[in-house]
Amino acid sequence: MMRRLAAAVGRWLLADRGRMLTGSTLALFVLVLLTATLRSTGITDDDDFYAPAGIAYAGHTGRLLTFDAGAWKQPEIDRVFEQNREHPPFAKWVMGVCYYLFHRWSGLLPALDAARMGVVLLATALAFFLALFAHAWRGPLAAVVAVVALFSMPRFFFHSHVATLDVPVACLYFATAYAFWQSRRSALWAVMAGVVFGLALLTKLNAPFALVPIVVYLLLERWRGFGRPEPGHFKLPAVPLGLISMLLIGPLLFFALWPRLWFDTFKRLGEYIGYHLNHYPIYFYYLGRLYDQPFAPWHAPFAMAFVTTPLILVAAAVIGLLGLRGFAAFWGVRSSDGEESEEGARAVYVLLHALATIATVAFLGSPKYGGVKLFLPFFPFVALLIAVGVDTAVDAVLRLRPGLARRRDWVQVAIGSLVLVPAAAAALSSHPFGLSYYGAGIGGLRGAAAIGFERQYYDVADKELAAWLNREAPPGATIHFEPNNKEYLKTYRWLARDGYLRPDLKVVGDANADYLVLTHERRWSTYPDLAARYSRKPALHEKRVDGVPLYTVYRGQP
Repeated sequence: MMRRLAAAVGRWLLADRGRMLTGSTLALFVLVLLTATLRSTGITDDDDFYAPAGIAYAGHTGRLLTFDAGAWKQPEIDRVFEQNREHPPFAKWVMGVCYYLFHRWSGLLPALDAARMGVVLLATALAFFLALFAHAWRGPLAAVVAVVALFSMPRFFFHSHVATLDVPVACLYFATAYAFWQSRRSALWAVMAGVVFGLALLTKLNAPFALVPIVVYLLLERWRGFGRPEPGHFKLPAVPLGLISMLLIGPLLFFALWPRLWFDTFKRLGEYIGYHLNHYPIYFYYLGRLYDQPFAPWHAPFAMAFVTTPLILVAAAVIGLLGLRGFAAFWGVRSSDGEESEEGARAVYVLLHALATIATVAFLGSPKYGGVKLFLPFFPFVALLIAVGVDTAVDAVLRLRPGLARRRDWVQVAIGSLVLVPAAAAALSSHPFGLSYYGAGIGGLRGAAAIGFERQYYDVADKELAAWLNREAPPGATIHFEPNNKEYLKTYRWLARDGYLRPDLKVVGDANADYLVLTHERRWSTYPDLAARYSRKPALHEKRVDGVPLYTVYRGQP
């Protein structure tokens, strides 16, 4: 049995060497890029939620593997998995394993950066699957365009470095979509679709919504299968093996790999679902208004996606949307060859997933906050549209200049570079302050702040500020942050533990500190009064992006 499985996997890997080589090369590129920029990325408040939980989960797994009898008992499982119980464990477990691999056992990285490597690895996997899909759709250069475009989006690039669940679920959502697409012609991929969907369910609540576009796609594709062969009977089209696998294997993995659900299963499952159906409000500053409850309006995710994506990528995605073809063949409006019908099928499939990933946040009455973090699964599908947009522009150039037809690859490289180079430059130049990036369509951060968008969020513990304090602060100096000091009490402990901050420097709860740091986040209702009061104090240091201050350091007590 194992030999047959290994042989099947081997045949799959060798089926398309070019596609696999392209995907592997691009994945390696992303891995190197994210690893090289990892240590400069500041610490978010979510890092302190997910990394410690993941470390605890991975430690518990080690005890299970060494046959520690106590680790299987409910009190111990409850103690471990009570940490961050509102989210499933898989992505956090990956972070915990990476903590042990890259910090505890090898010492290659500081503790938190080692845990963050779990997110880097999942982002790398996303690049691989994205490249495979784009390569099969429009060729190897399209794979390059899609992957580079995705990681040239400054907000997505930032989130690919930090210990949160949003890039991991983007990875596993896309992997699920890809696996199901492949399962139409492969029993092995049908099984993989169930496995990957199970891991997606084990990551974040975005995952179940992947079923919606898949089912809608199947209904659109197979509508002719419905019928009445005889009175009193109704014929249904065959259910594909990939969907059956997702519905069977996915939930089984979800329960099997979340130990907290082994006990009081239905009660705890109800708590998990109920928590997210009644999620507490989170402040969100949007178009000059502060939202908590009611939540921000439906159009906020669409607006945030537009204003935080480099304008050149938005333009390419729009061209790609207009350049999609094969719809008539897919609907069966006219007869066509299989290639045109497949082109239309891919276009419909990608559009359904793109719409579902952002519409679930826009229309389901859930909180909208944190810029674009809640709908990061949307952006890999946008990256596919960007690849199609470049291909469409190439076709337009060749129609105008037929003599260039023999040099199509060079034309594609030239147009791809015109799209990708400015976007990549924006991502790299905005790092590590990608959460403050706004595109040219709104006038950058200066224009966004004037209109009423948030300058930053996440209470990021900036490592540049830590380096400034290391240089300038006297021994034993104290620091206090406003408006949300409680998060910095935790994140600055990570900075000290990992060697980014002198151990004698302390963040304190008392505002009578040596240094007062005002972070310019308008989502806090206390910000205007704080800004007016602090403006009368001597300013010692300020971080500006596009001329807009993100935080200001003031002298505190005399």
